[in-house]
Amino acid sequence: IIGVGHMGGAIAKALLKKGKSIWVGARHKPNLQKVTWVKDNGEIAKHVDILIIAVKPFDIEKVLTEIASHLHKNHIIISVAAGVRLKQLSKWSNGHKKIVRVMPNMPAQVLQSVSLWQATKSLSSKEKNEVKKLITSFGSAFEVVNEDQIDIGTTASGCGPAYVAAFLECLEHGALNAGFSKDQARTLALETVKGSIAYMEETGIGFDALKNAVQTKGGITEAVFKVLKKKKWQETLEEGFKAGIKRAQHMAKGK
Repeated sequence: IIGVGHMGGAIAKALLKKGKSIWVGARHKPNLQKVTWVKDNGEIAKHVDILIIAVKPFDIEKVLTEIASHLHKNHIIISVAAGVRLKQLSKWSNGHKKIVRVMPNMPAQVLQSVSLWQATKSLSSKEKNEVKKLITSFGSAFEVVNEDQIDIGTTASGCGPAYVAAFLECLEHGALNAGFSKDQARTLALETVKGSIAYMEETGIGFDALKNAVQTKGGITEAVFKVLKKKKWQETLEEGFKAGIKRAQHMAKGK
């Protein structure tokens, strides 16, 4: 693994839990047990078959250029850099063929990620299965058929934790205004969302169906939703999605 920030560190911890042997390339010694740490990224390529590049998008060209001369044809490069396409990754790695692009999200740190991924056609079925096994070690994963789905889907899965946090923040504020303590308000918000998710997973009820089921005529929830609908909150959120998708597409073009 090259780069052990939030995402690289999360992936490293997940693989260590699976008993994998890991080499880590980083400027400073990582706070990880049972890994081999080196400062020279090229050195890692001499000892592993799968290279996970977990650096910021603006750093990945430099990293791939550094390791390009150390790659052999069977090396598999896995990139988690947002907005950087397979074609560009291949170019920066001196035309390397076996490349995977994956976009996890923040819950990878607690092994609950949702990842979108795509591999180049040069990977064999066995290699793809190996990659999928690796990715699912820190959560669930969806292989996409079109690379655009990674850029667009990131607006839902990658950005999603921020949307959830914003909603939880609203629930917390509501509880605080009702006189609950900060700890109580946080717990109330988290447990409400956790319970709702568990209920939907177990029953299979649709999101819209549950939303309507909780709203009884003349009740509190209905009163809340009357205000939300008047403010066009769902339309506003969807406009936000569109802005995110547009930005993702610009990033994919190097803008």
